Amino acid sequence: MCLFAISAFAQTDKPHFVSLNIGTNIPIGQYQKLDSIASGTASSGLYYSFETGLYLSKFFGIGANLGAFANPVDDGDIEDQLRNDLGAGSEYEINSKDWLNAYALVGPYFTFGTDAIRLDLKFLAGIINSQKPLINVTTMNSGQVVVSRNEEATATSFGFNYGLHLRIKLVGKLGLRLNAEGFSTQQEFESKVVEESNGSEQIQESTIEKEIQALNLGAGLVLTF
Repeated sequence: MCLFAISAFAQTDKPHFVSLNIGTNIPIGQYQKLDSIASGTASSGLYYSFETGLYLSKFFGIGANLGAFANPVDDGDIEDQLRNDLGAGSEYEINSKDWLNAYALVGPYFTFGTDAIRLDLKFLAGIINSQKPLINVTTMNSGQVVVSRNEEATATSFGFNYGLHLRIKLVGKLGLRLNAEGFSTQQEFESKVVEESNGSEQIQESTIEKEIQALNLGAGLVLTF
């Protein structure tokens, strides 16, 4: 509300903006690799965000990015790893939830162009909260059933957001925004694995370090004031 009030009296050569965005999220680096059964492999998912910028000059502003991205776990990768480690004599049933990462970041924006088309460059920093998904692995071998439940865990850490956006004017103050941005954070999860077999239960606890890196590619609607 403060941004809207300021924007109403702002000079027209300062391209303040608010935007709503959605698109695909692509895991990269360690995030899309199977380093442990407890965390699984992140597959391409969905992101959504609200972003705003308040400009101090025609080219420089300070802004914020609030949003989240979710990534399904590739259950097939887990099954392939289990067959590779334990052999082909067992049958596996795998059920999992999604990775979820939510963020709140602030930092500088640099903008170039005209009223018709503008290019925004940014480098933001702030808090990223990550939720490691629940992963259930049921192993069946010669009538024996073993269930391993890798519990959900959350962690919060400092993270970065960098990228560029293209603002294309449609009508009046409304425009189309094309987005390409990256995220990077290092999270540490307290992992808990509960294994059930023949009526008995064993609990294993450990610490999992995970570097979460991902790319957002998408579009949105933007109001430039």
